Amino acid sequence: MMLERIDTENPEENDRGPSLEPAYAFFRSLQGRRNVHAHIPQWIGGLYVQHMKNYVAGRRWEVPTDTDLGGITVGEAIPLIGTLKGMSLLQLSLFRGEPTPNTAYLGMSLDTLKRTLRRYNPKSSAIDKFIEMLTYDGPGGKTAFSAPIIPWDGQLLMPFPLLSDGLEERMVLRAAASNPATSGKLGGSLGDLCAKWRSRLETVPGVRVASEVKVLAQNRRKIGDLDIVTLDADRKTGLIVEAKWPIDARVLSETWKQEDAIDKGREQIRRLKREIAAGAVVKLPPDWPPFGDVQWEWMVGTPRLLDSRIATDEEIRTTSLRFVEQLLPVNSTGELLQKLDTFPYPVRGREFELAWKRVKMNGTEVRCRVIEIYHPAPSPPADRKRSKGWT
Repeated sequence: MMLERIDTENPEENDRGPSLEPAYAFFRSLQGRRNVHAHIPQWIGGLYVQHMKNYVAGRRWEVPTDTDLGGITVGEAIPLIGTLKGMSLLQLSLFRGEPTPNTAYLGMSLDTLKRTLRRYNPKSSAIDKFIEMLTYDGPGGKTAFSAPIIPWDGQLLMPFPLLSDGLEERMVLRAAASNPATSGKLGGSLGDLCAKWRSRLETVPGVRVASEVKVLAQNRRKIGDLDIVTLDADRKTGLIVEAKWPIDARVLSETWKQEDAIDKGREQIRRLKREIAAGAVVKLPPDWPPFGDVQWEWMVGTPRLLDSRIATDEEIRTTSLRFVEQLLPVNSTGELLQKLDTFPYPVRGREFELAWKRVKMNGTEVRCRVIEIYHPAPSPPADRKRSKGWT
């Protein structure tokens, strides 16, 4: 929860404009009137859309804008996402002023949605693909968090809560990854992001860092790579990171996919350790000491997920780049590992408790699981925002 505050407590301000104040003034002038939603001037819709298009375009996207999502690139998707968010935000403003079923959700026919997206994005040739990618297709496929266009009784609904949390990149990547025909290309772009591990570890004083270090069998056949290798030559110690970059999870089933990636990383490490012990050659940079002369620590690294499963002492450690960034700066890789091992994680019964709570929703009582926080959780430094290049 501490690490999630990097997102929840550091929202990116939309200082790019245009200001929504003219629209707010218009709504104030009509306060108390009925059916305002049926008589909205077109300029208000354009104002909301441009406001959110600028906001989405100004956010820091980790993957390159030319990343192929399956017939549409990230760069082509960005203004269309902004358009949807602007339309949905306008609907929320109307609902707040006049909370009725007619204003509860943004909804329209497929043809109307296409025309509206085309009105605000006249040069776009990816509108059909965009709608297809973000349309929910029922259980077993994309979740509504990655496909917020919901077919319902001949209409397409776009609930504001599914579009409002600032996780646009996670949403479109998850939607694209659900298509087996295009997920391979997307995986390549995500793999390139693992270089962020190298740039962070290079800040540790006195270390040398190499990436994609080849492991060769005795017959010189390549049998694998070491993703990130960090050497402290003076101490003859090193850190090897098997870097995985799965798409961030929004729901439990997506967390399982991240855990699968961690398990695959552990198995890759076990296999490479067996091969090296049997005589495989690690092609370290020429000025590095022999691989066998260094005491190596191995780990699997994700971008943001910390593995919550209970691990045995024999298992290979895992951590996330986001967590490592919060522990920097350090003076050595040994200090980093010590911080990872001794970090004061919250303890159940002391900092938090798991409990059951009964909640009434529209006359129906629901029993749900809750986390009760006893003490304020530590917050990450306020300057470590995604927009500043932090993970």
